Amino acid sequence: MSPDEQRRNAHTGEQQAHARIAATLARLIKSDAVTVPHPYLTRYLAHHAALGEALDDSHVPPGLLPWVSGDGVRGLLGLSHAHRTDRAWLTAWAAIEPYVQDADLPSRCSSLHLAYTALRFPGVPRQDLPQEAADFAGSRLCVLWSQWAPPANVLATLSRRSVSLAAAEGPSGAELLAVGNVSGGIELIDTATGTPVGDRIPAHDGGVRCLSFVSRSTGGGALVSGSSDGTVRVWDTIRGTLLAHMAFGEHTWTSAVTGYRDGAGTLTVAAVNGDGAVKLWRGQSEELHLADLSAHPLDRAAFALALAVDPDGRQLLLGAGHTLKVWDTADHRLLHEYPLGPPVRCLTDTTLPGCVATGHSDGSITLWDTASGPRATFRGEGEPVTTLAALRIDGSRLLAAAGSGSAITLWDMDTGHRTGRLTGHTDAVTALRTISADDCDRLASTARDNTVRLWDTHAIRHAIRGTATAPAAVAVAITPDSVATPHLAVNYSTAQTQVWDTLSGTVTGSFDRDSKHASSALSWAPEHEGRHLLLWAASDHSIRSWDPVRGTAAGILLKGHSQPIRALASTTAHDGRRLAVSGDDFTVRLWDLDRERPLQLWQHPYTVRTVAAASDGVGADWFASGSTDGTVRLWDATDRAPVHLFYCRQGIINAVAVNAGTSPSPSFLASGGDDGTVRLWDLRALAPIGERLRGHTDAVEAIATWTTSAEVTRSYVASSSRDGTIRVWDATTSRCVLQLATGTPVHTLSVRPSGESVHKVVLAMAGAAGVAVVELDLEDPSPTK
Repeated sequence: MSPDEQRRNAHTGEQQAHARIAATLARLIKSDAVTVPHPYLTRYLAHHAALGEALDDSHVPPGLLPWVSGDGVRGLLGLSHAHRTDRAWLTAWAAIEPYVQDADLPSRCSSLHLAYTALRFPGVPRQDLPQEAADFAGSRLCVLWSQWAPPANVLATLSRRSVSLAAAEGPSGAELLAVGNVSGGIELIDTATGTPVGDRIPAHDGGVRCLSFVSRSTGGGALVSGSSDGTVRVWDTIRGTLLAHMAFGEHTWTSAVTGYRDGAGTLTVAAVNGDGAVKLWRGQSEELHLADLSAHPLDRAAFALALAVDPDGRQLLLGAGHTLKVWDTADHRLLHEYPLGPPVRCLTDTTLPGCVATGHSDGSITLWDTASGPRATFRGEGEPVTTLAALRIDGSRLLAAAGSGSAITLWDMDTGHRTGRLTGHTDAVTALRTISADDCDRLASTARDNTVRLWDTHAIRHAIRGTATAPAAVAVAITPDSVATPHLAVNYSTAQTQVWDTLSGTVTGSFDRDSKHASSALSWAPEHEGRHLLLWAASDHSIRSWDPVRGTAAGILLKGHSQPIRALASTTAHDGRRLAVSGDDFTVRLWDLDRERPLQLWQHPYTVRTVAAASDGVGADWFASGSTDGTVRLWDATDRAPVHLFYCRQGIINAVAVNAGTSPSPSFLASGGDDGTVRLWDLRALAPIGERLRGHTDAVEAIATWTTSAEVTRSYVASSSRDGTIRVWDATTSRCVLQLATGTPVHTLSVRPSGESVHKVVLAMAGAAGVAVVELDLEDPSPTK
């Protein structure tokens, strides 16, 4: 037997042993997630299954997943997660794993339950689901139906906004991503598992604007960081310790950094500051002022640096300001200088030897031959290109580009054509970085949505093919509890509105809107004999209606706003039906729906983001509006001045909801802001209730409130955030009773009583992942359903 055959046999034997271990350990797992597994199982079972190439739902049962504490399942599966029926539970857990690290067991079970049902049985109503999807022990919800696809490529979620990336190497050759944030910290993330490596490095006093990694032959290497505090520092990625500190001086910042090793292996750090001064530091002491880059007259603070290798293997340093300069790193000679057109925003090496790319403020990208000058220009869509990365996919040489938008554009460098778009981030992309491999590269990205995403070959091929994705759901509204057969209205990003039977998940009607702007401007207005009309905002800033029974447009048409409408809120007040409308013209308008006439015009000094309306049924009507000035105004239908002004101190107020409780439950208002907190306000005492509700790591997008009608009534607040979670709070105790991982921001929430039980409610959510309707049971004392 040859040595190669012996090695293969040994590997096969070891693999089979791990598979047998996993199978044996799996039999020790209970069928539910309520029973606590042995710590060895929670830490090592998935690892044994992966080593035995038996990573599936039978070897890692669903009941174990909410307890997993060892290697991340998403890392063991690898990205992207193939939709195999034998690992559906594992795939679901991988999709939400980054969002539930600090959640309690009911929250982890509920999040897993939602993800599994949404991914495995899209559109299937609960009555048609198999038992394991209809009920999952430990979950506090049942999925009535869903068209929801949580993202699978989120590598990590961050507590601070990141602005820079670098591919690095850690202990034992681990492939890492270094992430620099606006607070001056650097986090190292394992690209295989998405888990942090070591503690967060408190690197700078200002934001970490730029990062560069320089490897060494013995493993690991030096991570170079530049900051808005004007310093440059070098870190050991294995120990996380500071190796060197350099500074440009006061009253400037570091615009870009890079680093390389000379023939003797000595590290040289290159950096440019906000004045265009380029400095080199060799080792820890030798400093050289290389040049002063001239500033572009249209953007005097735009400078960039990069390294490149020419076709002869010579290492080059490039600096961009008003011109593009090329230096030989061996002797620091200036080799070439080329005039730049629009102001430069970023500069990167490419996969073509001797070729670099610059991204510009006008959205264009220019390819440069370091020896001869401009090679080609790609015309973008107008938004500045602030980050670039070059990668190879299936023999094609691509450039990934991003700017102020949430999408990443792919360009073919050989043809100059735009070849695809990577979508998934929900806010502006801040940094891109290629993770190189022998065959095909992967792309890492981070954005203002506080996520780090990893785009593998499958995802990039998918984007290049232009495979259509489902439209995003941007708003939902459920008919009130007075309707026997509830309807759910959903606004989609395609300017279409669909109406669904809330319980069965069947479409009962649809119509095309004439405007895509009406993201959250959707509300049901009660009609006669239990019927409801759907109200929505048109492109001419009027309010139109649609009758779900007849399937046609109805007669209500309200006008008055001069700018796009943000939100609608209707209620049956003590003297008739009322509709509050907020718009970008700094006003809220109150309408009498019975007479189709305006009642009030409420002026604001700033843009109104949200509006709420509710009545307690015994004569009290509440109207509230949230503004970009951080306040919530409380209004009375008979007065043009606000009844009260709540100074929320939450940043921009994105969401408000009114809970018009009846005795003994208090009437209260909930506000959600850009600081990620929720605040409760007593509407009768006009005072705050308790402390801020903290837990979200990004801005709150939507809020819903309700009071159960059980023997002991309880009031709840649900808040959705850009951090990819929904949190449900007990309004009395201010305690978070459920943290539901959605994996993507939910834009609107809508709630109504279930009808099955006095303490259950139906919650509908809409976001980029689609729409889902779940039944929540937060008060059932039993651990299982």
